[in-house]
Parts: sequence; C-alpha cells; structure tokens
Amino acid sequence: MTCTSLSLPAAPNFSGDSYDFWAIKMKRFLVLSDLWEIVENGFEVPAANAQLSTAKQQTLRENYSKDAKALFIIQSVLSDEIFPCIKDATTAKEAWEKLQHHYGTKEVVEDYDPRYAPLYAALRTGNWDATLKFIQNHPQPAEAVKAKISHEGKRPLHVAALFGHHHILERLLPLMSTEDVKLTDNHGFTALHEATYGRDVRVAQCLVQRNRELLTIPSNDHWIPLTRALSVGNKETAAYLFREIPAEELAPEKGINGVNVLSMCFSSQILLDEALKLLRNYPKLAVTAGDSGSTFLEALASVPSAFPSGRQLTCWERWILRRRRNIYKVDESNVTYKQSRELLQIACEQLSELRKEELEKSRARLALIQAAKMGIPEFIKEVIKKHPHVFWAGENPRNAIFVGVEYRQASVFDLIHGMVWKNALAEMTDRNGNTLLHMAGVLAPSAQLHDISGAALQMQRELQWFKEVESITPASRKESLNNDKKTARQLFTEEHKDLGKQGEKWMKGTATYFSLVAALVATVVFAAAFTVPGGNDQTTGYPIFSKKKAFVVFVLSDAISLFSSSTSIIMFLGILTSRYAEDDFLKALPLKLITGLLTLFISMASMLVAFSAALFVMLHGKAWIVIPLSFLACVPIASFIWLQFPLFVEITVSTFGPSIFNRNANKHWLTR
Repeated sequence: MTCTSLSLPAAPNFSGDSYDFWAIKMKRFLVLSDLWEIVENGFEVPAANAQLSTAKQQTLRENYSKDAKALFIIQSVLSDEIFPCIKDATTAKEAWEKLQHHYGTKEVVEDYDPRYAPLYAALRTGNWDATLKFIQNHPQPAEAVKAKISHEGKRPLHVAALFGHHHILERLLPLMSTEDVKLTDNHGFTALHEATYGRDVRVAQCLVQRNRELLTIPSNDHWIPLTRALSVGNKETAAYLFREIPAEELAPEKGINGVNVLSMCFSSQILLDEALKLLRNYPKLAVTAGDSGSTFLEALASVPSAFPSGRQLTCWERWILRRRRNIYKVDESNVTYKQSRELLQIACEQLSELRKEELEKSRARLALIQAAKMGIPEFIKEVIKKHPHVFWAGENPRNAIFVGVEYRQASVFDLIHGMVWKNALAEMTDRNGNTLLHMAGVLAPSAQLHDISGAALQMQRELQWFKEVESITPASRKESLNNDKKTARQLFTEEHKDLGKQGEKWMKGTATYFSLVAALVATVVFAAAFTVPGGNDQTTGYPIFSKKKAFVVFVLSDAISLFSSSTSIIMFLGILTSRYAEDDFLKALPLKLITGLLTLFISMASMLVAFSAALFVMLHGKAWIVIPLSFLACVPIASFIWLQFPLFVEITVSTFGPSIFNRNANKHWLTR
C-alpha cells in the first residue's frame, strides 16, 4: 500500500447504467491521474524496424506504461457483466471507445428537421394557437404531431409534458393514436417520463388516462416513469404513479422494475410508506438484483441520513446519546427512522433464508462493506445478527471493521467491542498483510479530514484513531510488518508526513498571530500601570484616587491583564519553538494553544475592565459619558473573542472533551 495510491479518490465503478455521468467522473479521475491524454488520443506505435533516438525510446516506454495503467484502471472498475465488452481491447483508447459505443448516448440527429423549431417554441411557451396553426399548415399533419422536433428526438407530446402544459396535452392527445402516444425519444423516454420532471400531476394524469401502458415502458437506462419521478424527487407525481401502476408489475418475477423503484424510494427518501408496502408484499425484492446488478440491500447501506447514526447531533443530543447506549432511541418518534429500520429488518429477514450461493448473489457482503464506508452501524448490526456468515464471506479478509477504520467511522469501529471475535479481528491481516493498526496508520479520506478545522487538529484526530486501535491490538501484532515491510507506526509516519508539516505551519501561523495580539495587550497594560488615572500626589507620590473603589478595580484588572497576556505570550512562544514530534499534536501542542488562547481572552477582558474603571475614576459623576464609551470599547474586543472563541471551543473539546469512541455503547449488541 503506497501513499500515492491513497492520495486520489477511488475510481468510479460502472455497471451499465448512467454511462454519461460515469464517463464524466471517470474522465476527471483519469485527468487527476495524468492518464486522460493517453486515453483520449492514444499513441503512435512505430514500425518494428524503426530507428528511434534515446529520447523517443524513453517517451515510448512512458506511453506504454501509462496506457497499460489506464487500461487496467478502466478494466478494474467494470462489473463482470460489462467487462466482456472490452476484454479484447489492447489499448486504453480502444477500451474507452468501445464503452462509449455500447453505452453512450446515441442521438439520431439526422431524424431532426430544423423546420420544426417554431413548433418546439410554441409548445415550450404553451401557445396552443401557434401549435395548432403549425400542425394544420404542415403538409402531413398526422406526421407533425409525432415528429422528432429537437436534437434529442423529443416529439410534441414530450415537449408539452416536459414544460408542464397539460392544456396542450389535452388537445394533442385526441390527434394521436394509442401507439403514437407510446413513442420515445433518443433516450427511450416516453412523454410520461418527461412529465416526471414537472410538478403538475395533471400532466401525468392526462397521459395515463390516454394509455396506461406508459406506466411500464422503460427508457434506455431501464427506468420506468415511476423510477424517474423518484430519482428527481417529484413526490406528488411519484405518489400518483404508485397508485396507478399495477402492483404485480413490481413483483420480482416481472423483472427489475420493483427493485429499482424500491431502491430509488429509499435513496431519495420519499414515499417510504409506499416502499414498505411494496417490500411487505414482495420481500424477495430485498435480495433481487436491479438494472446495474445492485440490490436493495446496497441502497439501504448507502443513505446514512436515513438512520439515527447519520443524524448531525448537537452537543446536548450527543451527550444524551452516550448515556442511552442505544442508537435506536434517538428521536425514535421520527417516522423516517422507524420506516428505514423496518425496511432494514424485512430485508435482513430475507438474508436468513438464503443458501450460500444465493447469499453471494444478494451482494450482502458488498452492502455490509458499503455500510461500513458510510458509517451505518445499524445496518451492520442487523445483518450480522440475522446472518453472521456475511461478515466473513468472500475471499478478501478485509471485513466491515477494517473498512470502518480505513474510512474513520467511529460508530462502526465501536461495534468491535461487542463481538466475541474481537481478539481475532485485532490479529487479522488483509491481502496486503495489513492489520487493523495498519489501517489506522493510513491517511484518512479527505472527506473525513475536511470536517475538522486546521491541519493540527486533523493530525490530532488521526493520532486519536491510531491510539484507540492500538489499545485493542495485541502486543505481538503492534510491530507486525505488512507486505511492504512496514510496521503500522512506520506507515503512519509515512502517510502523515505532509499533514504533519501542514499542522506545524498552521500551529506556527496561529501562534504568531495571537502572540502579536498578546504582546500589544501587554504593552498597553504595562504602560497603564505607571500612568494611573488622575496622576500622583506631588507630596506623597501616592495616586490621587487611590482610595476610590474604582481605582482598586483598575489596578487589579490591569495586573490580571498584564499577567495573563504575559502567560499567553509564553505559551505561544512555546508553540513556535516546539520540536513538532508526531505525538506532540495529541496533547502538548493543543494544551499550549488552549492555555494561550484562554489567557489572551482573560487579558483582553481585564484590559476592558481596566479601561472602564479608569474612565469612571477620571469622569466621576458623568455616567452619560462613561457608560457609552465603555460599551464602545467592548465592540472590538468582543468581536475578536466572538471570532476566535469557536476555535478555542473546538480545540478544547477535541483535546479534553468526550471521545469520538464509545466502547460501552456496543458491549453487548450481538447478544441482545
């Protein structure tokens, strides 16, 4: 496992659907990998007897290497069903072009007649008079009503449905035969597919009443209109289509429509009540493969927000959660959580009835791994309770706990404390010889790190993960070498080298900024100590207002401000001169920063009190001046504290607050 391979996001997998979206993502990945140019343009292979210079030979070797790497990446992201399409391709360019030919959007541009542009414009704006006039003036009115009038092959019915003009549909439909109503565009969309993009249910009603076959006609990507409505979040139209489509059309025996609808309901988090009814009627849908080969189980494992563990909790709610020791009790009244849990339970009940061969086809293990990546402990618990074999199934020993550590999902890792095979997991290795501790040594995904402010706190979180996993690792495994001959600590150091440098830079920059502010405060309050308000008595040398209470307040607050600002400067200097060892980021450096910030806040607040007390001493009896000036003095200091206080709180909570790990919450989950 190398640092380079982990610095890029994972290449997107392709199972046959949504090629255009996949191609965009894959192109971006290849660009980041510096491989897109070789895929797009290929390279010229010289004749066998050609004489090449040393430079050209080197370039040719580099091109061969890049092409082989690009071809391997493209092959590795394809499902087993898609791979035969490119198995004979010898270059990355050839493989890419074959995929584009088989799965890319096929637009029949030659069928489009630009003379239909006025008709398209009239339909788009909802102008029935102009629409009717164009049709009547056309040499073949019957052809005009069903002609392709856009580059995407959309017909008049499609355009009217897309823009939600039901009044035009009501007039167009009588001019068309039943078969004409079923005509599709270049994407395989019927007019009912287009109606799902609008919010006017009457459009869908017009079309369904005219021809109910539209309900079950799939597009090129194998989606019926109901699936499309769910994918675009059109709840009203989807609810109508759910009521109209015959229930038996969604049965697993009828094909992939049922599982597609079920998965899209859950993914879009709408009409979960309808999804529940569907799954109760046809529980086999839970383990039936959809159009891309994926199952409903995988959809369940891909939406963290559908479960309590995926909810963004406030500090107060998090505190309550840690004491309830049961993730299901959080906001149990939330209907979405209840429905998601019931869907999960029904799906897992189906797992318990499957034989080993059927279990592999259900892709339950893939779903379990996906749940670990997304941080959904509820899914992992339910699956393991119903079918523990899923946890260990497959040839790859990298299980859900390994993945949970790699993707820094604390709620998933916590499950290990309730597993009877906890010690076995701590000693296991994957194909690369990596233990759990090695996985903790790998740099966390960027998405996890970006939620934490500053590189220093990111480094601290990484160290907290490493220490937590190390605490359950047997002593005999702490120094184990992986296939790259590296211990977990060596891997951690190598992977976090750049993050450590960034953390050092962040710490020094922050300390320099705050030390300047602290030095300024110290200078002001030190000078104020020798230029007391009202001056000194010329005879005795004592301050003139020394007997006034306000003067005592001035002296005390000025002294506190001086001492605290001096302490703050010392703390920040300690940060600037630190050796910046890895473990310093865990406690030592954050503690210095916390102390420095706290004393800086105290010094600034004390300076404000000293200023107000000095005004009160000198302008005694003139409250109308003292009070407004004191409030005005609060503005800049309060603004500074208000801007920097969140950083102080985050550092304090990260260092001394509740741990992100909760061993007690999952001690007995497998035996309940």
